[in-house]
Amino acid sequence: MQNILTQFAEAEAEGGDLFGTLGIDWTALLLQTISFIILVIILAKWIYPPIAAMLDRHDKKIEDAMKAAEDAQKHASESEAKTAELLEQSRIDAAGIIEAAKVEAAEIVSKAEEDATTKAEVIVSNARADLERDVEQARAALRGEMVDLVALATEKIIDTKIDAADEKIINSVIEEHK
Repeated sequence: MQNILTQFAEAEAEGGDLFGTLGIDWTALLLQTISFIILVIILAKWIYPPIAAMLDRHDKKIEDAMKAAEDAQKHASESEAKTAELLEQSRIDAAGIIEAAKVEAAEIVSKAEEDATTKAEVIVSNARADLERDVEQARAALRGEMVDLVALATEKIIDTKIDAADEKIINSVIEEHK
């Protein structure tokens, strides 16, 4: 660093040019400066506006995509909430249907039991009627046989044939001793 300072001091003392001491050519510097300014003007006029417009369009697309993503997420959240609500309502409806089915099944079972009881009572009543009828038929048959046996026994005892009038007497005696 001291070497550079001594060069500047010597150039100043000799009355020389400071830029010449540094090795800078004035004409080349001036031409380069003018070229740079022309380059900046050309870039500012024809290159930067399309690039800026393209970047603005790109930013707009990104903003639109972000907005669309936010809207999609909002709609997804709303749909999820609706789905959860519908699912809960479906569960409630299903529980109601199951409860109604249980009540209906209980009613069907109760009606079936009543029908079975009624049919059983009818069957028992018919069986009793059939049994009473069979008992009456058996009694009638037994009476007829008893009358015949009594008549036969009486015939054997008295050695006389019993006629229809005698059978009526036997029947009336049997009816009295019932």
